[in-house]
Amino acid sequence: MAKFNRKRIILVVVLVFIIAGLGFINFSGVEIPFFNWAEKGIYNIITPVIEAGNGFCNSVKDYWNGIRNVGELIQENKELKEEISKQNVRILLYEYYRNENNRLRALLNFKEQKDLETIGARVIGYSTNNCDNRIIIDRGAKDGVEEGMPVITYKGALVGRVDYVGAFSAQVLLCNDSEFVVGGIVERPESRAIGLVKGQQNNPGVNIMENISWNISSEEGDIKVGDAIVTSGLSNLYPRGIPIGEVINVEYDNYGLSQKAEIELYMNIKTIEEVLVITRF
Repeated sequence: MAKFNRKRIILVVVLVFIIAGLGFINFSGVEIPFFNWAEKGIYNIITPVIEAGNGFCNSVKDYWNGIRNVGELIQENKELKEEISKQNVRILLYEYYRNENNRLRALLNFKEQKDLETIGARVIGYSTNNCDNRIIIDRGAKDGVEEGMPVITYKGALVGRVDYVGAFSAQVLLCNDSEFVVGGIVERPESRAIGLVKGQQNNPGVNIMENISWNISSEEGDIKVGDAIVTSGLSNLYPRGIPIGEVINVEYDNYGLSQKAEIELYMNIKTIEEVLVITRF
C-alpha cells in the first residue's frame, strides 16, 4: 500500500515538474528541443479533444436555444400567415374596386358618346326558371324606371327590356329569351340588311335573325359570318345602333329568297353586374 502511494506521489511530482517546466519555458522564451517536442505533442493530443468538446457544447447550446425559441417561432409563423391572408384580401378588394371603377367609367363614357338619358342599376337577382330568362335590378318606379325601357350593359351591348316594375326594383326580360324580339340591322356599310332578332329557348346564348325577304334581292341585302348586328331603330322601342351580337352562321330560307342567321350575343349573363336603363333616346 505504501509502495503504491509512493509511486503515485512520484508520478504527480513528475507531472507537476513537467507542467511547471513547460510554463517556465513558455514564459521565459528559452527553447529546449525536448520540451518543445513534448509541448507540441501534448498540444496536438489535447486540441482535437478541446475542439470536439466545444463543438458538442455549442450543439447542445443551439439545440437548447431552439427548444426555448420554438414557441416564439410558432407565434411568429402564425402572425406572418395572418398578415399574408390580410394582404391577399386587400389585393382581392383592390382588384374588385379597380374593376368596378373601370366599369363605372365605361358606363359614363358610353352615356356621353350615345347622348342617351340613362339610369345606372346593379343586378341583384336572377331568374331560377330555365324557360324564363330575367334579371332583377335595384331600380324601380321611384327612380323613374318604366316598363318597356331598353337595358344595356356597361359596354353598351343590348341586355333586354324592362318587363315589370316595382317601387324599388324591376325585372328585365333578357334578349336571349324566346319571347324577346327586336329589329336588327347589319352594321357593315355595304350590306345594311334588316331583320328580326329573336331569342331561342333551347340555345340561350345564340339568337336567330330572320332577314326580310325583299332585302335579300339587292346586293346590299346580304348577311355574312362575322357581321355585327345592331338595333335597327325602326320602332320607337329601341334606339338605333345598340350592339346585339355577331353573326356566326348563315342559312337560306324560302328557296333562297331570304336568309336566316345565328347571332352570338355580346351580352353575357354570367358577367353582368351593372346595367344602364335607357330612360330617353
